[in-house]
Amino acid sequence: MKVNYKEVKKEEISDGIYRRWLIDEKIGAKNFFMRLFEILPNKETVIDQHPYEHEIFILEGRGIVIIGKEILPISKGEALFISPNEIHSIKNTGSEILQFLCMVPSSYREFQRW
Repeated sequence: MKVNYKEVKKEEISDGIYRRWLIDEKIGAKNFFMRLFEILPNKETVIDQHPYEHEIFILEGRGIVIIGKEILPISKGEALFISPNEIHSIKNTGSEILQFLCMVPSSYREFQRW
Protein backbone atom coordinates (compact mmCIF):
# COMPACT_ATOMS: atom_id res chain seq x y z
CA MET A 1 0.00 0.00 0.00
CA LYS A 2 1.16 3.51 -0.80
CA VAL A 3 0.41 6.58 1.33
CA ASN A 4 0.87 10.25 0.45
CA TYR A 5 1.48 12.13 3.68
CA LYS A 6 -0.36 15.20 2.38
CA GLU A 7 -3.54 13.13 2.20
CA VAL A 8 -3.29 11.95 5.81
CA LYS A 9 -5.13 13.96 8.48
CA LYS A 10 -2.82 16.28 10.39
CA GLU A 11 -3.71 16.50 14.06
CA GLU A 12 -2.45 19.06 16.56
CA ILE A 13 -1.43 17.13 19.65
CA SER A 14 -0.29 20.17 21.61
CA ASP A 15 0.53 23.81 20.90
CA GLY A 16 2.71 23.87 17.77
CA ILE A 17 3.14 20.08 17.54
CA TYR A 18 1.45 18.09 14.79
CA ARG A 19 1.22 14.37 14.01
CA ARG A 20 0.08 12.30 11.02
CA TRP A 21 -0.42 8.54 11.26
CA LEU A 22 1.13 7.38 7.98
CA ILE A 23 1.05 3.64 8.61
CA ASP A 24 -1.00 1.95 11.32
CA GLU A 25 -3.58 -0.77 11.85
CA LYS A 26 -6.10 1.13 9.70
CA ILE A 27 -4.13 0.16 6.60
CA GLY A 28 -3.19 -3.31 7.82
CA ALA A 29 0.05 -2.83 9.79
CA LYS A 30 0.25 -5.39 12.56
CA ASN A 31 3.66 -4.86 14.15
CA PHE A 32 4.94 -1.31 13.60
CA PHE A 33 3.40 2.11 13.08
CA MET A 34 4.94 5.10 11.29
CA ARG A 35 4.10 8.67 12.25
CA LEU A 36 5.18 12.01 10.84
CA PHE A 37 5.70 14.83 13.34
CA GLU A 38 6.12 18.54 12.76
CA ILE A 39 7.27 20.86 15.53
CA LEU A 40 7.09 24.60 15.02
CA PRO A 41 10.06 26.80 16.00
CA ASN A 42 10.60 27.16 19.78
CA LYS A 43 8.10 24.38 20.58
CA GLU A 44 8.86 21.08 22.25
CA THR A 45 7.25 17.77 23.05
CA VAL A 46 6.29 16.91 26.60
CA ILE A 47 8.85 14.94 28.57
CA ASP A 48 7.74 11.37 27.99
CA GLN A 49 8.56 7.87 29.16
CA HIS A 50 6.97 4.55 28.14
CA PRO A 51 7.78 0.84 28.05
CA TYR A 52 8.41 0.56 24.30
CA GLU A 53 11.28 1.65 22.07
CA HIS A 54 10.98 3.97 19.14
CA GLU A 55 13.06 5.09 16.23
CA ILE A 56 13.17 8.59 14.79
CA PHE A 57 14.55 9.96 11.52
CA ILE A 58 14.93 13.72 11.09
CA LEU A 59 13.63 14.87 7.70
CA GLU A 60 13.92 18.66 8.03
CA GLY A 61 15.07 21.26 10.53
CA ARG A 62 17.18 21.16 13.65
CA GLY A 63 16.72 21.01 17.37
CA ILE A 64 17.74 19.15 20.49
CA VAL A 65 16.69 15.84 21.93
CA ILE A 66 16.78 14.94 25.60
CA ILE A 67 17.40 11.23 26.10
CA GLY A 68 17.87 10.34 29.74
CA LYS A 69 20.45 12.79 31.09
CA GLU A 70 21.89 13.65 27.66
CA ILE A 71 20.99 16.70 25.60
CA LEU A 72 21.99 16.18 21.97
CA PRO A 73 21.76 18.44 18.92
CA ILE A 74 19.75 16.94 16.05
CA SER A 75 19.42 17.88 12.38
CA LYS A 76 18.31 16.66 8.98
CA GLY A 77 19.51 13.19 8.06
CA GLU A 78 20.11 11.93 11.59
CA ALA A 79 18.47 8.93 13.23
CA LEU A 80 17.67 8.42 16.90
CA PHE A 81 16.98 5.31 18.95
CA ILE A 82 15.08 5.75 22.19
CA SER A 83 15.13 2.70 24.45
CA PRO A 84 12.12 1.50 26.43
CA ASN A 85 11.50 3.52 29.62
CA GLU A 86 14.00 6.21 28.58
CA ILE A 87 12.93 9.76 29.49
CA HIS A 88 12.89 11.86 26.32
CA SER A 89 11.74 15.08 24.67
CA ILE A 90 12.40 16.91 21.39
CA LYS A 91 12.63 20.68 20.94
CA ASN A 92 12.82 22.71 17.75
CA THR A 93 15.65 25.23 18.19
CA GLY A 94 15.69 26.37 14.57
CA SER A 95 13.71 28.91 12.59
CA GLU A 96 12.09 26.30 10.30
CA ILE A 97 9.69 23.44 11.03
CA LEU A 98 11.37 20.40 12.58
CA GLN A 99 9.93 17.39 10.75
CA PHE A 100 10.65 13.76 11.58
CA LEU A 101 9.41 10.22 11.17
CA CYS A 102 8.78 8.24 14.33
CA MET A 103 8.27 4.48 14.31
CA VAL A 104 6.70 2.66 17.25
CA PRO A 105 5.52 -0.90 17.86
CA SER A 106 1.80 -1.55 17.56
CA SER A 107 1.71 -2.04 21.36
CA TYR A 108 1.97 1.77 21.46
CA ARG A 109 -1.83 1.89 21.54
CA GLU A 110 -1.80 0.35 25.03
CA PHE A 111 0.19 3.30 26.39
CA GLN A 112 -0.91 6.21 24.18
CA ARG A 113 -1.34 9.45 26.11
CA TRP A 114 -1.29 12.03 23.30
